[in-house]
Amino acid sequence: MRPYRLIPLALAALAALGTSASQAEVSVRFVDPEQFTDIGPPGKDRQHNLQALERHLRTEAERCLPPGHNLDVQVLDVDLAGREEWWHHASADLRVMRETTWPRINLRYVWRDETGATRGQASERLTDMTYLNRAAMIRGPRSELGYERAMLADWVEHRLCRATPSR
Repeated sequence: MRPYRLIPLALAALAALGTSASQAEVSVRFVDPEQFTDIGPPGKDRQHNLQALERHLRTEAERCLPPGHNLDVQVLDVDLAGREEWWHHASADLRVMRETTWPRINLRYVWRDETGATRGQASERLTDMTYLNRAAMIRGPRSELGYERAMLADWVEHRLCRATPSR
């Protein structure tokens, strides 16, 4: 192979390295999850739900934050939409959704830009009291924790995406 043909390959590799190094960094930590109001039934479901929430929050935030920015989120409490009602348990996975059992997530965050300056910092209580109105949008294969995911996506959109200058 002729050496000049390797130059585009080398440039592409360097560009890929530069891109991954300048991505936004998002950290999500769950503070004392054993004390959360409702993260699902005991066992593997709880861990699965925490991982799903972390993955979704990270993906949504990385979508909006400019390269070099960093977001540190501490999740302080989670209360999933609906309730497990023992007298309705024909199935262990049954959650009964009512107007009064909306999802709730308490979190604390710090958002820093590429220079380390704080762009945003707060403790917030996310709720979606009208979550049942989203029922038509939360169907299909991506419906796992759909109400909580929609609530987090709204929060990221309002708190981070709209506050970020276009890239």
